[in-house]
Amino acid sequence: MKRRLLASLMTAVVAVTALTGCSKSNSSSENIVTELKEPVTIEMWHYMTGKQAEVLQSIVDDFNSSNTQGITVKASAQGSITDLNKKVIAASQSNTLPAIVNIYPDAATGLINDNKVVDLTPYVTNETVGMEDDIKNDFIPDFISELSQWGENKIYGLPMTKSTEVLYVNKNLLEQLGYTVDDLKDLTFEKLAEISEKCQSELGIPGFGFDSSSNAFISTLKEDGKDFVQLDGKINVVNDWSKEFMQFFRKETQSGAFRVPGEDKFLSGPFSNQKLLAYQGSSAGFAHINTNGAFEVAVVEVPHFEGKDKAVIQQGASLFVTNDVSTESQYAAYEFIKFATNTENTAKFATSTGYLPVRKSAQDSTIVQEVLADSNSLYGKIYDVAKESLNFAYFTPAINNAQSARTVAEEKYAAYVTGTSDDVDAMLKEMNSQVETSISRQ
Repeated sequence: MKRRLLASLMTAVVAVTALTGCSKSNSSSENIVTELKEPVTIEMWHYMTGKQAEVLQSIVDDFNSSNTQGITVKASAQGSITDLNKKVIAASQSNTLPAIVNIYPDAATGLINDNKVVDLTPYVTNETVGMEDDIKNDFIPDFISELSQWGENKIYGLPMTKSTEVLYVNKNLLEQLGYTVDDLKDLTFEKLAEISEKCQSELGIPGFGFDSSSNAFISTLKEDGKDFVQLDGKINVVNDWSKEFMQFFRKETQSGAFRVPGEDKFLSGPFSNQKLLAYQGSSAGFAHINTNGAFEVAVVEVPHFEGKDKAVIQQGASLFVTNDVSTESQYAAYEFIKFATNTENTAKFATSTGYLPVRKSAQDSTIVQEVLADSNSLYGKIYDVAKESLNFAYFTPAINNAQSARTVAEEKYAAYVTGTSDDVDAMLKEMNSQVETSISRQ
């Protein structure tokens, strides 16, 4: 069943609950701190580099200079996402986590299970410092429900770096083949295969590729209403639909009409060099496209199979407050992430980095409107498509070792569609076995 991100609100997410117990991470509204008597300095760990890190630091600087409670945030990069996750695990084991961690939901699962992440619901619903109306009416609903999947009536973080996928197209080459962007409306993989086969035949280059082979498998599986791995651990890999679409992608890849990243690692490179007609990639990856003015980039919704549901992944890291710091530091952390995700800052962060604003009100902000008014802005094209795509977007359940399981899917997808073996049944069984091993590993 489709997830409709903008169609319904998760009212249960923000319901006030009568929480009991004395642990910090399950604090009731009666014992949380909502004001500071002394200055507090807190630390935030993230994985951002380059422009993303610059924009984040500017938001941190603005908060440090403008808040009136003496809160100072020190943000520090901890390397790649993998590096950050390793450091978070080590710090959790030694009870030395910083106040804020910017991690993916699957990485947060272990922390939540170990009572290391603060449930923010008491803060959100507090009459003095709360933001219940914002959560209910302004934040993208499924961004919030993704952060509530570990427990009913709980909010374990706030979204920040969120993205989805779009289809980037070389408009000039498309028209050279006799098609227009209008031909790509409600695009099916069957139609895309036709265009790609013509592209390979007439221009000698592939017509399409997935930037992420794991998303290729997981999102196509979702078109049939199946989660790659469910929250309860059930694996949905071996089935008739997986067999059908994997054989389809293999046929098109073997013919040269489709391709995988391979040694290029990402498809923005060959796309920029006009060695690829179109590719499905992250809305946050547009900064890696460099046409040097050689062609115009069109952006459209990602394709789907005829007779199947549309499905596009929404993913990205969020901000979590940890239980290894004092209640004063937890409150300070809440105040910062509330500031970092307000309308102006989510608009600023999104338009500067390629991520999506986490609030609907950001579209009406001056920052976003100026970008959308610029006809030469690639982000403006992406924003319009991504906003519509959120109507059929989904998020993957935050299971244990999800990244390892995704790596299995990526490797098996790429090996099968580019390989010489026709034994799709054996490949799927092997994928299932390796995914099972991954998610059961502690």
